[in-house]
Amino acid sequence: MRPDAGRVLQGIAVNLLSNVMPEIRTPFGQQTVGIAGALAMMLAEESDRAANRLSVESAIIRGILTDGLPLTRDEAHAAVSAALATPAPADIRVSSLLAENDALRAGLITLHAAVEQLDTPEGHAMDERIWAELVESTRRRDFQAKML
Repeated sequence: MRPDAGRVLQGIAVNLLSNVMPEIRTPFGQQTVGIAGALAMMLAEESDRAANRLSVESAIIRGILTDGLPLTRDEAHAAVSAALATPAPADIRVSSLLAENDALRAGLITLHAAVEQLDTPEGHAMDERIWAELVESTRRRDFQAKML
């Protein structure tokens, strides 16, 4: 047997929402079961896409940091350089990918703060590029199953 976390979580969600929910008599109980079912569906979706999303985002952020590094000075330069020095994960566990992504995002925050202070075409262009990635990053986290 090879358990698939996404399918198991989907099964739990469907069971909660289809079979358990009608048996619950109080509004609080129904709300609690509904939230548990919705969360299970969200976890099912995230378990399937997390590794890919984190890999894609880390690659994009590395590119932004590389291109933005020449726009930084002093402490910001050191922080962005340190973020760029973050090693690629040794494995593809979500926890490893998340650790890399967190370190890179810390550098992105520093870069963003630095370029927002620049009144140059390059600074404005980098600011727009960072905002565009933040918007896309948010979209990547949208859930297909809109249950809440």
